[in-house]
Amino acid sequence: MRVGFLKFNSTIQLRLILLFITTMATMSVTPYLVIYFSTQVGTLITGFMFLGVMIATVVGSFLGGYVSDKIGRKKVIVLAETIVFIGFICAAVVNSPWFNLPYVTFLLFVLIHLSTGAAEPVYQALIIDISDANDRKLIYTYSYWLRNLAAAIGAMAGAFLFYEYHFYLFIGVALFTLLSLILTIMFIKETYKPVQTTIHRSSKVKKSTHILDFFSSYRSIMKHKSFVALAIANLFILSAEEQLTNLIGIRLINEIDSPVQIISFFPFEVDGMNLVGILKSENTILVVCLTIVVSYIMQHVKDRAVLISGVFLYFIGYTIISFSNMPLILLLAMFIASIGELMHIPVKQTLLANMVPDDSRSTYMAFYSITSIVGVSTAGLFIIISKWIETYMISTIIGLMGVLSMILLVRITRSDSVETSNQQLISKGH
Repeated sequence: MRVGFLKFNSTIQLRLILLFITTMATMSVTPYLVIYFSTQVGTLITGFMFLGVMIATVVGSFLGGYVSDKIGRKKVIVLAETIVFIGFICAAVVNSPWFNLPYVTFLLFVLIHLSTGAAEPVYQALIIDISDANDRKLIYTYSYWLRNLAAAIGAMAGAFLFYEYHFYLFIGVALFTLLSLILTIMFIKETYKPVQTTIHRSSKVKKSTHILDFFSSYRSIMKHKSFVALAIANLFILSAEEQLTNLIGIRLINEIDSPVQIISFFPFEVDGMNLVGILKSENTILVVCLTIVVSYIMQHVKDRAVLISGVFLYFIGYTIISFSNMPLILLLAMFIASIGELMHIPVKQTLLANMVPDDSRSTYMAFYSITSIVGVSTAGLFIIISKWIETYMISTIIGLMGVLSMILLVRITRSDSVETSNQQLISKGH
């Protein structure tokens, strides 16, 4: 596996290392912001703040994806990371021993998430720019493993440090961001040079043209049916996963309000809250420990079979989790879902990378990122509708999302469809 990493382009190696560092730093803070704001301004206002941050991320993704395809990747990344660095320094100041300004902190995090939203599709496009199609599955396997390992380490550090030492954590995130910024400026070269037009227009005409071109770029994506189908399938997949710490978590806390044994002959007892944490930890541990193992086992299986089988196992697991309240069954279901996740994600990301046209990669990745955000946001919708429908209906909806996801993935991975799509991309590239 180490040899595989060393054969990557040096820019990809550095980008993966920076992904690990920055993810570890931000995950020591991000999961605990909602709790922080709720203690400062109350739950209701925190809900609106969360919505504001999500909107900022979406707007940032739209802008970053479009601008990167017009001026190149590196400029957008450098600007975004500079703003994130300044944002976290300011967040540390307004949450220091001398100040406590939650509303200013909120505005700073809107700016930070606007910038990270802008940078995310550009990072993805940069990897696609300089990677060989044959290496992408391995690259995304590394990326997935490093991101999850970093998230686990960061979240664990934040769990012990955020409440009393968030001032120092904000400074730490800022310093890691500064390190990423310096290394990006020094060692990452521009990977995409857009074709420059020499048509001279007045400033008003230029502004109007940019606005029309912005909307036209995203409208044209809707005509790429295979890509839109993949984005919708990904939305369903993320929506199912997000229910664990939201609707499913609420249900388990309500249904298992007193400790129960996981196994009848084993004295260890858990309640609903404990169980949600255990299931989340199980998923993280399995991902960190088995990513390489599953990748090795599946290397001789056709990608299409791995993708469809992985999504099938994933939704089987989450459908069971959505209605069961038996600890042992839930643990087994999470094992099944996690194996499915390990199978389908690298293949899905590779399919995505091979699908987007060369001249608008960032725009496509921005659209894909936004559908991912929508998938995560559906957790709130499920909580709302759960007031009027029974648990078995929620499980049915999750199961149907799995069926629709598999139908979409089967259609877009048919050999004739993939071949046609690749031919179209080749012609676009010329």
